[in-house]
Amino acid sequence: MKKFWRGLLTGMLGIGMVFGSLSAASAAPTPKDIQGHWAQSKLQDWLDKGYLTGYPDGTFKPNKAITRAEYVALINRLFSFKDTATVTFTDVKASNWAYSEVAKAVKAGYIRGYENNTFRPSNPITRQEAAVIAANVLHLSNDTTQATFKDAAQISIWARGAVAATANLKIINGYPNGTFAPKKSLTRAEAVNIVGNSAAHYSGEPSATPTPTPTPAPSAGTGGGGGGGDTVVYPTVSGATYSHVGAVTADVYLTSSVTGSVYYVVAPGTAALPTVNDVYLGSAGSGVTVANKGFKAATAGSTVSFSVYGLTANTDYSAFIIVVDQYGNKSLSAARVDFKTAASSTVTGVTYAAPGESTTVTSVVYVTYGAVGDSAGQIRYVVIPSDPSVATGTAAPSAVQVWNGQNAAGVAVGSGWSETLTVTAGTRTPITIIGLASGKEYKVYLVAGNGSGSYSPVEVVTVQTK
Repeated sequence: MKKFWRGLLTGMLGIGMVFGSLSAASAAPTPKDIQGHWAQSKLQDWLDKGYLTGYPDGTFKPNKAITRAEYVALINRLFSFKDTATVTFTDVKASNWAYSEVAKAVKAGYIRGYENNTFRPSNPITRQEAAVIAANVLHLSNDTTQATFKDAAQISIWARGAVAATANLKIINGYPNGTFAPKKSLTRAEAVNIVGNSAAHYSGEPSATPTPTPTPAPSAGTGGGGGGGDTVVYPTVSGATYSHVGAVTADVYLTSSVTGSVYYVVAPGTAALPTVNDVYLGSAGSGVTVANKGFKAATAGSTVSFSVYGLTANTDYSAFIIVVDQYGNKSLSAARVDFKTAASSTVTGVTYAAPGESTTVTSVVYVTYGAVGDSAGQIRYVVIPSDPSVATGTAAPSAVQVWNGQNAAGVAVGSGWSETLTVTAGTRTPITIIGLASGKEYKVYLVAGNGSGSYSPVEVVTVQTK
């Protein structure tokens, strides 16, 4: 423990983007805006020890939200995470100061991005996200114990085990009114409190691969009078298959036995089956390149589909899938789906396609046509509401139908959901789709053509409105 605290001051060096510049360790004046604050004692202690410093105007801004990038930078320095992994998030560029910090967080395995392969570095980090990070860094058991907060139902499925574990150890606490506020932005004061509390449970280098210990899920039909509920019901995947496969994208379908979340990784070649925890943490195993990864909500007995991006034409891939139920139990092994992307045609085609940010009524898709040096060309797209009940490729329109603005039945799609674009080759172009319904999933099909009846393979991108 003493070693950790001796290292804390060094860890705080360079974290100016979070807490300002570091001053020498000595008794520090009390910032005017922490007097009477619930965290005054801890903040003042850290200020006195030189772990923190305030702003030039004499404030500390304890209630200011801390961003996701700032928080992982803090964690990396405090826990000495230095190794990096390749960052594939579409919104974290190498020129961004946060790139190296996100690369360390991904390598350490304590944080994931979002379903659409974004990280959202500038977004405030939420309290439930902070709980998951603490649980992963400290290698806490992500068991099925339910938190007793009044708003426990608002805690996302993927965070429930972590919230329960960290709350049990008083690492991250609820509010006086009995709520946890899982989706509330974490403040600077709360960040200091969580880090300080985490340090009390840190006894060495934490594992980058947490191994949750499942506890019994309730048995169907048992009441509250004892008996039953003593057997773990592990979630399973059935009907896992691929549907539409383009040259750089693919759709995968499956049915989950439980309500929870589907986690997946996609790797090129014929990699060996990774462990369940590998897939959960976005890995396909040691030394295996990951082409795409993500997670998605699942409803028991319903078909789930997800699109994968960033693939290479005419290449074999394997998608590895696990399911985590609402109690935190994981599949005993990963399901596997093998597919091969389409070969490039004689027509210059789409070389990159992926989703961007979405609102309640709009979604952005990023697309690249050809490569730098190619002539400008045309891309046509159609937008079709998802139909998860269809697990065959027959629901995907053909290249001719996409070019004609039609769905798979040959019917013209709605106004604004089809357009022909003339694009510069080798340039990532945003397509903003409007007129969508809130909380809905859509498939965007794209094809390139040369105007003479020849078309490239059809690519598919899934978008989800808020």
